[in-house]
Amino acid sequence: MKKLTEYQKSFLLNYFFKNENFAGWKNIADRLLESGKCIVPGKECIWIGGIGNFIEVTNTKEAIGCVLYTFDLDYFLTSNWYKEIHNEYKIQLSVKKKEIDFEYGEISNM
Repeated sequence: MKKLTEYQKSFLLNYFFKNENFAGWKNIADRLLESGKCIVPGKECIWIGGIGNFIEVTNTKEAIGCVLYTFDLDYFLTSNWYKEIHNEYKIQLSVKKKEIDFEYGEISNM
């Protein structure tokens, strides 16, 4: 499994995993991004559609009333949905970079 930088992880958490309807979403998402697996209470995935389409939910005997989430990051990164959001975000960053470069030039030329 690919090791993510903090910027990469933050991007994935905020644009794909964020689920304010479930208090523990970030801890679960962190675990899935780090190891690809997480045991979660309940019977269903907390993400319906979207990133949930890339999370396999199976029964587990390791904990009562819980299921095992399995997430394949490498497979997700090949999806068209990921590529579209990723490209849009890079365009936004490029615009910000140009603005900062312009401001830097303006301040440097004082």
